[in-house]
Order: sequence, then structure tokens, then C-alpha cells
Amino acid sequence: MKILVNGTPLLAPLTGIGQYIRHLFTAMEKLPQADIKMYYGTSCKQGMSLPSAAATQAAQRGYGLVRRFLPRPRAIKKLVEQATFRYHTRGRTSGMLYHEPNCVPLPYKGPTVITVCDLSCFDHPEAHPLERVQLMQRDMPRAIENAEHIIVISQASGDALRRWFDVDPTRITTTYLAADERFKPRGPEALAPFMRNLGLAAGAYVLSVGTLEPRKNLTTLFAAYAGLPANLRQRYPLVVAGMKGWGTDGLMKSAQALVNRGELRLLGYLADELIPHLYAGAAAFCYPSRYEGFGLPALEAMASGVPVITSNRTSLPEVVGDAGIMLDPDDVDGLREQLRRLLEDRAHAQHLASLGLVRAQSFSWDRCAQETFAVYEKVMAQRGYNS
Repeated sequence: MKILVNGTPLLAPLTGIGQYIRHLFTAMEKLPQADIKMYYGTSCKQGMSLPSAAATQAAQRGYGLVRRFLPRPRAIKKLVEQATFRYHTRGRTSGMLYHEPNCVPLPYKGPTVITVCDLSCFDHPEAHPLERVQLMQRDMPRAIENAEHIIVISQASGDALRRWFDVDPTRITTTYLAADERFKPRGPEALAPFMRNLGLAAGAYVLSVGTLEPRKNLTTLFAAYAGLPANLRQRYPLVVAGMKGWGTDGLMKSAQALVNRGELRLLGYLADELIPHLYAGAAAFCYPSRYEGFGLPALEAMASGVPVITSNRTSLPEVVGDAGIMLDPDDVDGLREQLRRLLEDRAHAQHLASLGLVRAQSFSWDRCAQETFAVYEKVMAQRGYNS
């Protein structure tokens, strides 16, 4: 089966959508019946591969100039992608299925499947830049209407999709994500070089990972952490890894006192190959996000053998189950006490970490790829094509 995938999110620093594309289609390439072609904005390439560093840098420089000098940069970027996509797909739509992993598909006359990771622009528009919300609210209804089938990455996202768009459940399939095999427990010797480079000690810091933006709810984490006993804050600094998003002025103000005391370290965006070591070296992982389509960082932490505290909202209960601690995202006192217990009672922390390891193994990228390909087969059969 010929499958065309929009891989342009791989040209940006790899966040949730990029990781989804990378791991799903790496796993799907193992299926002998899958013939995958990736669209990268200015080119189409056979097979799943990460764009070169030069291509990624060029794309980021170009979008940086658009953002600096032109109004409505997201809309302009979309128009450019639409034009180049038409060029690369002209006369090639017969018998080829197009999968758009990032909600809104580019113009295509052939069979189309889309992935809707979350409906946060509809459920929580205040948690996004206005231009992003306007584009999603304008384009999403047409995308939902025109797609042959819609993949969601959690039941919570499927529920939101039906709530907002009244989609027939037979048009929706849930495919859970997974932690890559790189995320695993690692001993002190394996971690030592990485820890030295960052000035950290294995098993001696609290970790949170994700883009710095309002819905990640880091202000609650900072308030909870600041209330820990001083000796715990000194033994276990709080480490946050993730690129700066938007709406971070208030967040930075709430963080400043902790930064000044050396109790909070903001690492920014780390190279992808470093993240598994950062997870494995943590004493605890905190992810009090208010809204997640799936919540992959929580699963990656569990796969790394690290005890996890998350919020009890949207998809996170589906991911964490009974293998982690879940709290209301506004419960500062509860988060502080649960974090204190994990840091003081290491037997409890180890028990929770063991539960997380077992839970993480129940998710699989190979299964995600197989279930996604089954959607393709269904759509192509409905269109009268043989896979």
C-alpha cells in the first residue's frame, strides 16, 4: 500500500507530534505491505528518516524570518506548505493514501486519514496563542468533515472529538502511543558521563519535561516544590527540560526565587539523544499538566524506572493507570506531600517505579503501527482499492 505522510513537524525541534511521526512510521516500516513516502515541505523522500541537520536548520531559519518580518506567520507557513504539497502530489493521488498526523490535512484528492491528538484549542483556547486558536477553529471543522477516518491517541481525545463535532464513532479509532525502547532504567556507571556534563547526580533530582507553556501547569509544580523542607530541596533540585513556548512571563517570575537559590534548573531544549539519560537519572518525575492528548513524558518516565506524579485530567489516567500518583492539577498541598513522601521514603518510590515499568511495557509502537495500518486498509477497501 502506498502511504504519503506529512513529515514537516520533523523539521522543528521534536515535541509531541514529531515524536509520534518518528516512532509510528519507524515501526510501520517493518510491515512488508507498507510503502511509505514522507513529505518534508520542499521534498518527498521514500521511507521514514529524520531530515538532515541542514534541512532542519534551513526550515527553522526560514520560519524565523517569517515570524520576524511578516504578520500571521502560521497562516503564511500553511499557505506555502499547501502550494508545495500540491506540486509534489500532482498526478499521484490514485491508489495512494494520505495520512496527516497533525490534525489539518493539506489539499489532497485521494483517500485521507488524519490524527487528532487533542482538542485543547477548543477545550482550553486560553492556553494557546490567539492565532493558533483562530486557525484551528477555522480549519478543523472542514478537516473532520472531509477525512475518511480519524485516529485519536486516547479515549479522552475521542470523547472531546465527539463532543465538539458529533463525529460518528465508527469513523474514529484509538491507537495508543508508547515509550521508545531507548527509555529504560540505567545504572550509575551508564549515567555518570551524562550527569557530569549537566552537573547533576543520578537519583538526586526531581524532573519535569515538556514545552514551557501554560497548560503544562509548572506554576503549580514550582509552588509545591518551594514548600518542601529546605533539606529536600538542597538534596533534590528541580530540573525542567523543554523549549520555551509562549505565555511564560508569569512562569518565569514564579521560578526566579528557586533559580536564585540554585534549587531550580531550567535546561531548555535538550538534544533528543540526551533525554533518555535525563529521565533515568531522576529520583521522581512530576507532570501536573492540565490537558494532554496522551501524555507521553509520563510513560517515558515510567519506562525509565522512575516514579511518576501526574494530574488526573484528560488522558493521563489512561496512561498512568494505578502505576503512578494522580492529583487534581490545582492541589498544591497534595503535590507537595506526595513528592515529599517519594523523596523521603525510597522503598515507596521503588515500589511505584516497579509498577510503572510493568505498566509501560503494555504499550507498544509496533501495535500502534499495526492498528494504524488496519485503519488504512479499511479506508482503502471503502474506496475500492486492494491493499
